[in-house]
Amino acid sequence: MKRTLIFITCTMMAALACLFVLVAVSGMPNDKKNGFDRQWLKMNVRQQLSYQLPLTVERLFGWGDSLYLSEPLHRQVYRLDDNLRIRDTVYLNVNKQFKPPVSFFADAGHIYVHEYNSGKLFSQDLQAAQFYSVKLSAGPFVKSLQLSDSLVVIRGFSAGSSQPMFMRINIHNGEQYSSALLSEKADAGFSTDGILCSNAKKDRLFYIPYFENGIYCMDSDMQLRYKQHTIDTVLNSGIQVTGRGAGEMQKLYASAPRVKVNKRAFANDRLLFIESDLRADNETEDAFRQHPVIDTYHLEDGSYAGSFYLPADKRKVLSYYVNGEKLYVLLKGELILYAIALL
Repeated sequence: MKRTLIFITCTMMAALACLFVLVAVSGMPNDKKNGFDRQWLKMNVRQQLSYQLPLTVERLFGWGDSLYLSEPLHRQVYRLDDNLRIRDTVYLNVNKQFKPPVSFFADAGHIYVHEYNSGKLFSQDLQAAQFYSVKLSAGPFVKSLQLSDSLVVIRGFSAGSSQPMFMRINIHNGEQYSSALLSEKADAGFSTDGILCSNAKKDRLFYIPYFENGIYCMDSDMQLRYKQHTIDTVLNSGIQVTGRGAGEMQKLYASAPRVKVNKRAFANDRLLFIESDLRADNETEDAFRQHPVIDTYHLEDGSYAGSFYLPADKRKVLSYYVNGEKLYVLLKGELILYAIALL
């Protein structure tokens, strides 16, 4: 027992020493000027509703004005009313425990669960309370988006490949479109990991990498419409990936600190909203530390429209959901509705 404790202590000290050396060599983000300024939008952000949640939840999702909350065990979701209060509980009638990572989506009459490691989509009819499953890919996928009751987009892998592909799949007739965008490196998408979202009409897809200043817009046929830069200056955050093991058991991990550029993203019918993880040279450290800063971009060409602060506690934000000019923000223990409008 004593030897075990000594081993654990030595291991922790070695890990901390390595972290100290890496930070000393590379520095931390936002500890110096980042080489760009923000243009502040005249945006009216007005809180309309707030609700203190009586239970622990994980993520907010919805379809139109219908809102849902998922919980950490992934056994049920909570349907909300117009006042953001829990209206009822939808039990997920599937004879298995979902293993994370999972994502939740909704449309008019269904709840969808995407289980990444199994490569499956699970669908439940809210009226019939019956669950169906569809195999989306032979292997796991790393990103997904439910566009409709028939269309799904994933970033997954073809058999025997470690290069991820974007695929739009019609789960009713099997039709597929694919894109090799950002598939140059055979590192399982580690260095190009990011955020997948769509506009309100679901006819434009946006992929925003976490670690570089890029916006990639694809159409419904998975063709690249444009590539645009976000306003920061990080062309590539220098992701260094190291493999361990061999064959199917090989694991990839970052061998150097990663500078996260973009944190979360979502879009309505006019703008793409990106929560940035980098402080501009013309904003104060206190404001950046306390509140999420949202950079906005025009959907048609990805050009920068301006930025604004969201009057919420940055440390507590879990997820966003936007419906027109209604912005819902899920915080730890609280759900807030903001009305957002350009002045």
